[in-house]
Amino acid sequence: MRRVIFLMIFISTVTAGPAMAADIDGRLGLTGKVGFLMPVQDDFITGVDDTNTGLAAGGGLIYGVGKNVVAELDITHVPTLRVEAAGAKVGEATLTDISLGLQYRFTPEKLLVPYLGAGVDLIKGKFTNLADRRYGLEWTTGGHVSAGVDYFVTRGIALTAELKGIFAPAGNIKTTPQEYNPNSFVGTVGIRLFLPEKMFD
Repeated sequence: MRRVIFLMIFISTVTAGPAMAADIDGRLGLTGKVGFLMPVQDDFITGVDDTNTGLAAGGGLIYGVGKNVVAELDITHVPTLRVEAAGAKVGEATLTDISLGLQYRFTPEKLLVPYLGAGVDLIKGKFTNLADRRYGLEWTTGGHVSAGVDYFVTRGIALTAELKGIFAPAGNIKTTPQEYNPNSFVGTVGIRLFLPEKMFD
């Protein structure tokens, strides 16, 4: 039954006409994306001097709350950040960023829609050293600013690209005196699938 419902929604989004394609007021969208996360500072973890850029992937929900404004729930996961000290690997870190924000979309009536966004972020993760000992990274709360663009292939499908800056105070590493610095830049590309308009009215 779930497959049938999903197939019906998918067909409706693919076959919808391109006219007014970017108008998502009152519509719910699903986003999937992949890209990179680059720490702003090399000392991501206290006492180390380099942390490499890592693969980032995730997705979320987007909902039009007006002609130019949408709300977005986004989750980005970074499975591996290589952490080095004195040029040698000392471990790996993972990060998960959960963000809730708003976007202002400049040309909602066009197929190409640039936007700016901002919101709040909850960040946590873990650090695994070379001895395979794992330390949890405690939750820290911050914010983000973003800039991106959606290109509507059809009324229900949009290709998306985004750059996001995440800013938050340092968080503690459990059972240690060390801290981690979650400030970073994230760049992603992906796809959005929008459900039929006004379906929740």
